[in-house]
Amino acid sequence: MTQQNGRSVDVFIDLRSPYSYLALGPARALARRSGVLFEWWPYITDFRSAYGGEVEQRPDREVTKLKYLYMDCRRLAKLQGLTIRATKKIWDASLASQAWLFARSRNRLWEFCDPLLAAFWRREFDLESPQQLEEALVGAGLQASDWRNYLVASAQRELASALERAEELGVFGAPTFVYEGERFWGGDRLDLLAARIGTTAVDSRISVRVL
Repeated sequence: MTQQNGRSVDVFIDLRSPYSYLALGPARALARRSGVLFEWWPYITDFRSAYGGEVEQRPDREVTKLKYLYMDCRRLAKLQGLTIRATKKIWDASLASQAWLFARSRNRLWEFCDPLLAAFWRREFDLESPQQLEEALVGAGLQASDWRNYLVASAQRELASALERAEELGVFGAPTFVYEGERFWGGDRLDLLAARIGTTAVDSRISVRVL
C-alpha cells in the first residue's frame, strides 16, 4: 500500500519488554494495511522503579505479579508462534538501543532486530555483549567498521535524542504508539489505533513470521 502523505505513527519499543516483542508483528501488519508511516524508536523503561528494584530485592507481591505477566506473555506468544522465556536480570539496553538506531538509519532494522529478539527471548543472546551485537549487525548486512564509527561519533547523542522525543510525547512505557499527539499504550490497544487511523483493526493473535 502506498504511504499516506503526512501521516505517521511514532512507535516506542523496549527490547527487553515481552509485550513490545509481542506487539511487533501486529503493529507491522497494521503499518502495511494502513499505508501510514510507522517510525520505530527504542525506549528504555525504568524497570527497577516499576517492579520494585533488582530481581532479588523485589517483594513477594511484585514477584507474583511478574510470574503472572510472563505466563500471560507465553500464552500470547503461542498464538503468534513465538517463544518467550522469563529473563533472569534487568538488562542494560543502552548499547542494543544504539545498535537499533544504527540499523534503522541504514534501513536494516528488521534484518537486525528479528533474529536478535527471537534469540534473546529464547535466552540465547546477551543483550549487553558488544561482540554479539556487532555480529548481529554484520549478520543483518551491515559493516562492522561503520558501526564502530557510529559508536564514536553519533550513538550516545542519537539515543539521547530518541529518549528525549519519548519524554516530549509523554511516553512512560513500551510499547507505545503516538498518532497525532494521541498515545496508545500496549499492543492490546492496536485496535483503537487502527480505528483512529481509519483502517480495519489488526487481530493481535495473528501469526506474523518475522524471521
